[in-house]
Amino acid sequence: MKVAIVAGPYIPVPPPRYGGTERVIAYLIKGLIEKGHEVVLLGPGDSNVNCEVIPVVDKSIFFPRTKAGLPAFEKELNRVEKYTTKKLKEILPSVDIVHSHGFDLRRFGHFPNLTTIHGPIIFQQLEYYAKRQNLYFASISKNQQEAYPDLQWVGAVYNGEDPKEFPIIKRPEDYVCFIGRFDREKNPHLAIELALSYGIKIKLAGKIDYLGDDYFKSEVKKYFRHPLVEFLGEIDRKQTIKLLCKARLNLHPTGFREPFGLTVLEAAYCGTPTMAIARGSMPELIEEGRTGLLVEDLVEGYHQMDELFAMNREYIARRARRLFNYQVMSKQYVRAYKKVLKIFRLRQREEEKIRRITLKSKKELESVYVRDVRRREIQQRIKLSKKGRS
Repeated sequence: MKVAIVAGPYIPVPPPRYGGTERVIAYLIKGLIEKGHEVVLLGPGDSNVNCEVIPVVDKSIFFPRTKAGLPAFEKELNRVEKYTTKKLKEILPSVDIVHSHGFDLRRFGHFPNLTTIHGPIIFQQLEYYAKRQNLYFASISKNQQEAYPDLQWVGAVYNGEDPKEFPIIKRPEDYVCFIGRFDREKNPHLAIELALSYGIKIKLAGKIDYLGDDYFKSEVKKYFRHPLVEFLGEIDRKQTIKLLCKARLNLHPTGFREPFGLTVLEAAYCGTPTMAIARGSMPELIEEGRTGLLVEDLVEGYHQMDELFAMNREYIARRARRLFNYQVMSKQYVRAYKKVLKIFRLRQREEEKIRRITLKSKKELESVYVRDVRRREIQQRIKLSKKGRS
């Protein structure tokens, strides 16, 4: 099978630092190739993957750090969308299916397609999805589908990485960690407050953009002078793995309905338990009481910190490595591809059947019309013949 994977233009595949979706795409490509499939990636030209890359931009165009950069960013996005559409149309005859990770496939509903929705489904998107009648979707958790059950889902495919990159640390260092965006949705200030209340060091890493800048300055930055708070900023892959593996606990106080949490998975690869708000996909990723704790708020979790620290790190790592890895993910996507291809084959048969019925009906009508014309011609000749005799 040959798969065209369409990535966003924002971050290279795989990402040097921030970029969960792009990391998942990189592992999907790796898994598909290992299974003998052919892949072509339409994405940033600075991507580094073991397949053909059709650059939709020479270099990735990351989301602007300031509001002033938005107009130019949006203009470039429009240009990239048109160019991606053009390049995708060119390669369509040579691929079996198109798999998008953010690009709108509305112009490709006539061709086997799959779109993975990596973010939460919100009210503003309901009308958008309602208009995509000929598109097919994969979620990254079962909970994500509950936000729009009528969408044409073909499967729930959990994200997966390569667990071998993550060492299992049996004796972690004495700190907890937070990794994520510094904005109100991710609530890093709650993680800090919990750590300080308990009296344990917290290390925080992640990115800041203009959307979360005011929140960061008012709710987070004020804690950085405290000796138990260490702010690392945006860190690379190696630093992320080290931070998660050596932590006693990963804190995930996300307030919105998150469809997946890659840091929860990455922490589990190392054997590090996670305390998370019991929303979205968290109950699917965390085995309550064994690989982490699901709470209504972190105040509730404060009273169970010692229980979390005592969890069996080997069991946490073993479970995550078995259930959530890139081989399982790519296998499930192949299953989704086959499901879409089957749907399109059935659709083509139905369309061909309708075409034949229509053609047959047309021929029958034409035959009736011809017979009727001939009958009238004969009748006319008989009349003329009778007149001639008289």
